[in-house]
Amino acid sequence: MEAGKRSPHPPAWSRPLRRLVKPFLTHEEKKRILDAIREAESRTTGQIAVHIARHLGRGHGVEAARSKHQELGLHKHRHRNAALILIADLDHRFAIWGDAALHEKAGQELWDKAAQVLGEHFAQRRYADGIVACVHEIGRRLAELFPRQAS
Repeated sequence: MEAGKRSPHPPAWSRPLRRLVKPFLTHEEKKRILDAIREAESRTTGQIAVHIARHLGRGHGVEAARSKHQELGLHKHRHRNAALILIADLDHRFAIWGDAALHEKAGQELWDKAAQVLGEHFAQRRYADGIVACVHEIGRRLAELFPRQAS
């Protein structure tokens, strides 16, 4: 091989390294998630946020989601109906937190269903699909409970 030219195939030692540096979500997957959030929010006064963190830390993760919900200012949402989906990309774990009014109206049933949908996709390593499906699930319930009023 001539000096300065690259082999069409990367060396075998680089394959594990590539897996380590591959992003958790591709640009296209992030766009799909943003589109799902926009579509869901177009039908409700509620808000949905997705935050990717490296780790959830020890414990269940719900406390991390509650803390991140506060840190992102989602608790200041006018109707107190914002939801956060917190994903830990290195742990492949997640937690979901909803604000007071949303939790009061939707109850634990919403969070259990959203976690089930997300968990099923995560178990199959379909992370973006799971996040999109979870956004749809939360968005559907938000639209029922807090519909956007026609202007």
